[in-house]
Formats: sequence, structure tokens, C-alpha cells
Amino acid sequence: MKLSYTLSKDADGYVIAECVESDVAGEGRTEDDAVASLKKAIRDRLFRPDAVAPPSRPVPEPDIELVRVDA
Repeated sequence: MKLSYTLSKDADGYVIAECVESDVAGEGRTEDDAVASLKKAIRDRLFRPDAVAPPSRPVPEPDIELVRVDA
């Protein structure tokens, strides 16, 4: 899955990574931290098979590719 994101900074200097296609964001002290946080937030939000019932077998991690775009 390929998704786009933008980067910005908040008033405290934290980097915010926001997904363009979905209402999901991540933050961190560095760009890499913010992107890693965003990727985790996307997995948690979009790929939670246990939200209804636990899966009967392990579910493979989704392959998420994030591409930076200019705001």
C-alpha cells in the first residue's frame, strides 16, 4: 500500500507527519521518528483485524510505503 504524507512542525518543535489520504498523523522529535509514528498509526487504524474478534491465525504485517509530498 502506497500512501502520501506531509511534514510540518508544531510550536514546540515536534515534527508532524500527516497522511494525505486518511485522517492519520504521527509525531516525533525528528522527521524519521514522525514518519515511523505515522506508519504505526496507519497500521493501528486501518489494519486491526482484532477490532471485532481475534484472528484465528496470525495476520501478516501490511506493507506500507510512505511517500513525502510538498504541502
